[in-house]
Amino acid sequence: MKRIFWLIIGIAVGVYAVTRLKKKAQILAPESVQESTAKLAAAVRHFGDQVREGMAERETELRDALGIENTNDREDYR
Repeated sequence: MKRIFWLIIGIAVGVYAVTRLKKKAQILAPESVQESTAKLAAAVRHFGDQVREGMAERETELRDALGIENTNDREDYR
């Protein structure tokens, strides 16, 4: 009776371990990593765009407040 009990426990633990490992393997698969990296890159790009827009708006506000004419003498280093 004890042997059957431990056999059933061993099978259950084995099935559980294999299921967990398959899920981890799917998460760490190259497609998932590539997808996550693409999402991160898009988020960073979007953040950079938002910062540049905010900087341009603030520069315009400061130029208006200080009475400086907007000259395009400098290059855009984007």
